[in-house]
Amino acid sequence: MTTELNYSSILGTRINITDMEKTVSYIEQHLEELKGRYICVSNVHTTVTAYRDEEYRKVQNNAVMNIPDGKPLSLVQRCSGHKEAGRVPGPDLMPEIFKISAEKGYKHYFYGSRQKTLDALKKKLLEEYPGLTIVGMYSPPFHPLTEEEDEKAIDNINSCNPDFIWVGLGAPKQEKWMAAHDGKVCGVMLGVGAGFDFHAGTIKRAPLWMQEFCMEWLFRIGQDPKRLLGRYLDTNFSFVFYLMREGLKGKKGIDRRKPELSAQEAERQADIPRGRKGRPLRIAMIGHKRIPSREGGVEIVVDELSTRMVKLGCEVDAYNRYGYHVSGREFDEKREKYYNGVRIFTIPTPSSSSLNAIVYSFLATIRSLFGRYDIIHFHAEGPCTMLWLPKLFGIRVVATIHGLDWQRSKWGNFASKVLRFGEKMAAKHADELIVLSENMKDYFLEEYGKETSYISNGITRPEHKKIKDIKEKYGLEKDGYVLFLARIVPEKGLHYLIEAFKKIDTDKKLVIAGGSSHSYEYMVQISAMSQEDPRIVMTGFVQGEILEELYSNSYIFVLPSDVEGMAVSLLEAMSYGNCCLVSDIDENMEVVHDKAFSFRKGNVDDLREKLEDLLNRPDQVEKYRKGSAEYICSRFSWDDVVDRTIQLYTGTQKGK
Repeated sequence: MTTELNYSSILGTRINITDMEKTVSYIEQHLEELKGRYICVSNVHTTVTAYRDEEYRKVQNNAVMNIPDGKPLSLVQRCSGHKEAGRVPGPDLMPEIFKISAEKGYKHYFYGSRQKTLDALKKKLLEEYPGLTIVGMYSPPFHPLTEEEDEKAIDNINSCNPDFIWVGLGAPKQEKWMAAHDGKVCGVMLGVGAGFDFHAGTIKRAPLWMQEFCMEWLFRIGQDPKRLLGRYLDTNFSFVFYLMREGLKGKKGIDRRKPELSAQEAERQADIPRGRKGRPLRIAMIGHKRIPSREGGVEIVVDELSTRMVKLGCEVDAYNRYGYHVSGREFDEKREKYYNGVRIFTIPTPSSSSLNAIVYSFLATIRSLFGRYDIIHFHAEGPCTMLWLPKLFGIRVVATIHGLDWQRSKWGNFASKVLRFGEKMAAKHADELIVLSENMKDYFLEEYGKETSYISNGITRPEHKKIKDIKEKYGLEKDGYVLFLARIVPEKGLHYLIEAFKKIDTDKKLVIAGGSSHSYEYMVQISAMSQEDPRIVMTGFVQGEILEELYSNSYIFVLPSDVEGMAVSLLEAMSYGNCCLVSDIDENMEVVHDKAFSFRKGNVDDLREKLEDLLNRPDQVEKYRKGSAEYICSRFSWDDVVDRTIQLYTGTQKGK
């Protein structure tokens, strides 16, 4: 079965050319065929050991899969022409399998390590993955098992009928154990070394930056110098020496043959956007808080761009900020090192909101200088303060200004000056500057003499949800409420809407959905205003099914903003077929044209009049509903946004 997978030979050991997403997908699709066989997770130590020991090399090469745990192995593969080669660390593969196990019904058995570690591991895993099915754990004695003891252990495993048998005996012992039991067990065996200890919390893993710079071995030495110092010094230096020697001989070293591609794969490869030296375009995204997340429009844009570019064959790294969701820890999502094919770097940042963005931008930019990127894409004005630095190193830089953030009232004088500085850096140093409205395009031309590219945000046609959860949770009925959905910050103009709504005699409710964003005083003000009218419902931050139901069943959607870039919530509301009422600022009117109603910005009386008229004229609401979804979904496409952005990356065409 190994011959069905692309691989390269490194010092005589056949290492699969793969990455995390491909590995998980392959295991899912071929699980029944893999059962009874074993998968090796290889690194420098196992590869050097196999080079020196022919029997152990046979053990490695007889594995049904031999995946590259150590980054040096994937680097060697890339240098030998396999540009798609990635890294699949055993400790990272485990949670990827655990995440899909509840849905797939997978059962797990753990063989190896100390009983104390297994107990801690079980507790941790069941906390993190409540639906995980652990059918057994066994800590074998340190002495070699007798034939009777071994048969008993295998019988125990098979009686539990696991799909996955995780083996944590350490190399080379675990690989030899798996080879000795090839075909004797009912599940697929995976040797993951110290993975048990990492997930149990008994051994701390190296920081991500050390892993990326191939220095994880140094961190491990610091933890256990007596056992590991000699081993790593020997195998690491020997690995480099053997590669040089065998590479010169043309024997057993790096397999430099280009893999043969099918016609379909060759066509796919031809369509992949390419960067330097013909490799897939490599991109860094800097400026968002976190993905996946709906904390703001920037996060949604970065998510959509990154995941779609990966599907086109690009290599995308997203630099997340450390911290918790701005609306509360309960909304945080568990984030791994990969998200839908996007590699995630989490940058350590202080909890102080005033320093968070500055420190993040500095550290993320410094880290990105070592990423061999073709493009570094900065998002929003604040992070653009560091945009000049990669330019010094000759890296192509693109910036997207999502809005004139310095105009937002939540920022103090110093923060506003920093944001203006970031804006100037983008105007002066960015190779390409993307804006989200014609108004901003005119602004940069007048203020800085800078030509920009207008590339809007996109939208995906959604599926309507029948009313269910929001009825049970908030007592809402279909068409029984006016919806405001956005961050609760002063520039969104929510206070205008509350004042206007209070003056209207209606049985409909006003639903305010959204969390705060560094605007505590304003949130207190809005809460106080809302408590004065029992018809006003504040849901807090929403996502998932609740969010979809709110969009699907509202009577009208209102966005009374003073300042916008391009409001994702407005695009989403129209995509659900909502009749919308918006402030008449240029950024809103560019989106809705004549497909929605508008009122004069900041004018409470005009807002009340327009809102009251719509509440009393369901025929007009229905008329605008019919055209909004088709109009917005045909005009704003994420696929089109991605295509035009990549054209800017490669310099092949200007954005519209």
